[in-house]
Amino acid sequence: MKIVFVKGVAFAILLLFIGTSILSNICGALEITDDFDSKIEELMKKGHMPSLVACIIKDNITAWSKGYGYYDYYNKKNTSLDIVYPIASITKSVTATAIMQIVENDSYDVNLDDNVSKYLPFDLKNPKYPEVNITFRMLLAHQSSLGDTTLRFTFLFLIFKIPFNLKTMQNYFIKGGLFYDSKVWNDYRPGEGVCYTTQGIDLLGLLIEQITHQKYSDYCQEQIFKPLKMYNTSFYFSDYEKDELACMYDWIAGFYIKVPWIQPSYLAGGGLKTTISDFSHYLIMHTSGGMYDGVRILSQESVEEMHTAQYPGYYDDKVYLHGLGWYFTTIENETYGGHGGNYEGARAEMVMRYSDHVGVLFYWNQNSFVRMQLKITRPDEKQASKEIKNALFEKANELIGT
Repeated sequence: MKIVFVKGVAFAILLLFIGTSILSNICGALEITDDFDSKIEELMKKGHMPSLVACIIKDNITAWSKGYGYYDYYNKKNTSLDIVYPIASITKSVTATAIMQIVENDSYDVNLDDNVSKYLPFDLKNPKYPEVNITFRMLLAHQSSLGDTTLRFTFLFLIFKIPFNLKTMQNYFIKGGLFYDSKVWNDYRPGEGVCYTTQGIDLLGLLIEQITHQKYSDYCQEQIFKPLKMYNTSFYFSDYEKDELACMYDWIAGFYIKVPWIQPSYLAGGGLKTTISDFSHYLIMHTSGGMYDGVRILSQESVEEMHTAQYPGYYDDKVYLHGLGWYFTTIENETYGGHGGNYEGARAEMVMRYSDHVGVLFYWNQNSFVRMQLKITRPDEKQASKEIKNALFEKANELIGT
């Protein structure tokens, strides 16, 4: 009996040891997750972010995704991967993808270096250089010599509700036009200077309509979003129920001030609304050279062209080189490409690391578009978004095992 008892005690101690070890390993794993989540939540506080949704792309799949915080802050409604956020200027990459599809399609007979005036009812020229053609490549790479008149453009076509069409664009871009201002154009020759300008991309949306004889939004739905299985993506707030949309805020004097959903008529430069789940398909298409789920959206060559600096040596803000609807920067010998988005009440970032084609995507619902346009940045908010990006790439490294 004593032997049996001793064996029983020993067996119980062994089970306790094994159980403790397993529990320790489980807790250790949970601690890693909790540490990452806690870090993100602290950075959200630092950046005044009511909610954040994020994903990591590796090996052409979504390897990780999660939502944090409240998409409706005052009603304490938790965000999710299926809540819709405006992604603002990341839309420019979608517009560039549409242009590249058109260039690939022989039936349109369009070339990146075509004079865009060929497809317009007016001659688009910098009045200081009337002999220099402006091309699709120049517009996509922000080398057209158009100036950054975004605030003025916004007041005219969003606040004052002037119709956005080719006639009003003629009056905006052409000297002597009703809405013309000399600041619409820079002093340098097209192709010999860089200026990030949304207006040139919005004009490309009208050019897509001229060439394809489709609404810009319809073209994108049929040729990009449906093949990518992006069924919860649209240019229009009205396509969603209220509870599907993230509430948008500006952080003022310690409070989140709700920003209304205002629908712009211009779409190509920054009008897209989407979920993190949907848009991960778009980023996968770019990290995989034009393919998603066995369907080719763009040729490998077109993707590489988008991801290639078009005018080497012309650095925007002394940091960025522009591809086609895509920009690049090098940090500690590592090159990153993608696009950011700046909307009233929301921000978004899409970044791909070129050494291994790992991508990260994240949105949040607090921002001041006007403040950003006036170059008035809050250092804490800027630093928080930078640290979130770094944390996501660090997590990607853990997933990869490096």
